[in-house]
Amino acid sequence: MRTRKTSDLNADILEGHYSAALCHLANASYRLGQQVPFNAQTKAFGDNKEAYDALERVQEHLKDNMVPLDGLNYRLGQKLTIDPQTEMTTSEEANLILKGTYRKPFIVPERVV
Repeated sequence: MRTRKTSDLNADILEGHYSAALCHLANASYRLGQQVPFNAQTKAFGDNKEAYDALERVQEHLKDNMVPLDGLNYRLGQKLTIDPQTEMTTSEEANLILKGTYRKPFIVPERVV
């Protein structure tokens, strides 16, 4: 950014934007989530097989390391739906987290022309 040479970048600008956006979305989801007990019968992930597979791997890892799961909770992030046109979520709460708060003189106007 300082030299304005794209050859100095570590990644393509759009790829960097998407990478950072995924991290911000994950943070918003986590912050809006809730504590839930380790319980395979809760169906917390709906029909998402990959999510259940990942949770099962975590449970196996904890079991292999002798971490008892009885009475333990984990944080289940809120499911967020993203509008690809606006790059905003359908959750007003998540959008407020993503927008953040600013202090003078670093205020970003609502509409940038």
